Formats: sequence, C-alpha cells, structure tokens
Amino acid sequence: MSKIYELFGFRLDTWGSLAYANCRMAWCPFMNAECDGGGNRYLSGIDLQTHPELAKIFPGKKLVQAGICSLRVRDGEQPWIVCPRRLLSLRESSSRSNYQNHVRQQLSKYMNLHQEGHYRVWSEVKMKVGTTTDDDQEKSFDYTFDYVISGSKRILVADVAKIINRSQKTTQKIAEENGFTLARRGELWIEDFPSDPVIIVEIMTSSTSGGDKKKRTQIGMAFEDAILDPKNHNGPGINYRQVWARMVSQLIVKSQVGMSWHGKTIWLIQDVLAHYISASTALNLSKYLAQRTGEVNILAVGYGDKANSKSILDKVVSLEDSSFYAGPITAGASQDTEHGGFIEIVKIGAPPPKEHLWRSLFLKSPCATFSDNIGTDHSN
Repeated sequence: MSKIYELFGFRLDTWGSLAYANCRMAWCPFMNAECDGGGNRYLSGIDLQTHPELAKIFPGKKLVQAGICSLRVRDGEQPWIVCPRRLLSLRESSSRSNYQNHVRQQLSKYMNLHQEGHYRVWSEVKMKVGTTTDDDQEKSFDYTFDYVISGSKRILVADVAKIINRSQKTTQKIAEENGFTLARRGELWIEDFPSDPVIIVEIMTSSTSGGDKKKRTQIGMAFEDAILDPKNHNGPGINYRQVWARMVSQLIVKSQVGMSWHGKTIWLIQDVLAHYISASTALNLSKYLAQRTGEVNILAVGYGDKANSKSILDKVVSLEDSSFYAGPITAGASQDTEHGGFIEIVKIGAPPPKEHLWRSLFLKSPCATFSDNIGTDHSN
C-alpha cells in the first residue's frame, strides 16, 4: 500500500525534533516559505476548525495545506514526487534554500546564458491569444508556462505602450506596480523591459489517484493520519497514465514555442517518470542522453541511493542524481534518422498480443448486444 514518503520536505520515516518543528509551521524547505499546496493542489487545504486533533499540531493556524511532497508506492522502490515545489522552486524566497542547488546548477548549465547580470523569472505565465498561420488560418494558443526566464533591455515607455495597446500613463503605472525600473532621459524609459534570451522551464510531477474515502487514502485523510500516527497511514496511488498524458499534450507544443521565440524550453521531471516514458512509449530516452540542448530538452533528477539510506535522520534530502536528454522533434528535423525524434512519445512502444484482448473481454460481462439492423422498421 502506498505511503507518504516526504511530508513538508522531511522523510516521514526519519522524523525527529527538527522535522516536527518544521511541520508545526507547515513550512516548505524548498520554497523557504509556508507550504502553498504545491501550485496545483489548492483544494488539499484542510480547515483546522473541523479537525481539532490536527489543529493542536498547527498552533495559530485556521487552514493548513496537506504538505505531501512524495509518495512511495511499494517498499524499497523509488518514491514518486507529487509536488512541483519538491522538484524546483524558482521564487525569490527559494534562492535562500540550498536544497535545490544541484537542480539549479544543471538548469543554468543547459540554459547556456551569456548575458551578464541577472535574469528575471516569472511564474505561472498565462497566454491566451489568437494567431494566424502563413496561409491566414485562424488558430488559438491557450497555455500556461510554469516559469519564463528572460534577459532585459532598455526601451521607451512610448514603445511599450504600443506593444500592450495602452496609454503611456497606464503603461507607466503598470511598470511601477510590477517593479520595473523607470528613468527619464528627456523621454521616459523602462530600463529592464523583458528581452532575449527566453527560457521556458516546465515542471512535470506525478498525479495522485483520487483515493478511497473508506480506506482513508484521499490526500487530506492520508495527511491527517500521517501527522497523528506516522506509522499507521495509507496514501493515494500514482496515476501514471495521467502524468504521461499531461506531459505529452504539452511537450511538443511548448518546445516549438520556445524555438519560435529563438529560445529554448527545458522540461524538469523525475527520473522514475523518465523510466516510465521509456517503458510505455516508443521513445527510448536513453538514446537521447546529451551534453547540449536540442529542440526538445528534458532534465531528469532523482533521489538515487538516498531514497533507501538508513543514515538520513531528521534531514531534507537534496536531489543530486540527474540526466539530460535532448533531441529533435522529428527525425526530419535533423540528420539523426537512427533515433527518430521526440514525436515517438505519442506512439505505442509495442502493441500487446491479441490474446490479451480476448482475455480481458472474457473476464468481463458484456454490457449490451449490437445489431446491424438498427433502424429497421419492425412494425409489420
């Protein structure tokens, strides 16, 4: 049965006084801030007013997020990370945390940024725009980027006003509200308007199954049981298929967008997800190990031997095992015809023998019969 592996950043099976104190603050050591539910699990917030036993653990709080970082489906196996903050957080507060230094260093290496100075980071960048193709077909683009990293340049406020289709006065106000630097040299300038290079960073973590209310494997229930009695709790399972489907639906599109902006997109995933992709699709990632970026780029990180280490007590584990994969979207995009391209991820690895279909059908009752004379008049 699945168990919670890490709670508020600490391995649940090695908790000590430090982990417990961290828990009472509902603190995420990776963000260096209070747990926010992981960016995509806001509904996992627990109302402590209806959980009096749990409320004693979190003094002064009315609501707490179920700070589950990872799950271990079976004893001895690698845990599955279910919170994107566990893999990487690029928020300002996170820069004061050392637990993700290796991941940041690897990202920096493959971003290959040359511009001097600091690059700025935007999170949850939503874009919903209408576009047209070369032959004037109308298309729509509706995606959210986890992080966008960009350089900066000096530009006239008047020119920015044209870009965003607002008045100069409104443009100046927006710049001030969003922390941009304004300077007047005859005319008013924005000193640090977003500019090339552009790097998109996408973080893909595992989804959990809905859980079973009776078995108390729903996220909130598993969290409560793990806090009150760590050795006696059950966690939800991993929805492997949903993880893969979410990634496939965006992998090619967002990689193409990065290229069209003369930048690049880097996907950050866990190594167990990389292994699952290789095992369940026609894409064998091991053939794409690389030292430089390509059209599609994946940085896979994992726990390595630390997942089962008995020497880790009351500590946060850093992810320091990593592999980088890169290659073309399709074989036609390069001379690499032997390996094909990342488009292989949408193809089946190997179809199951037909006997497995007969077996599945035989072990399940039919739901109806179907006749080829549907619509025939039987009134006579």
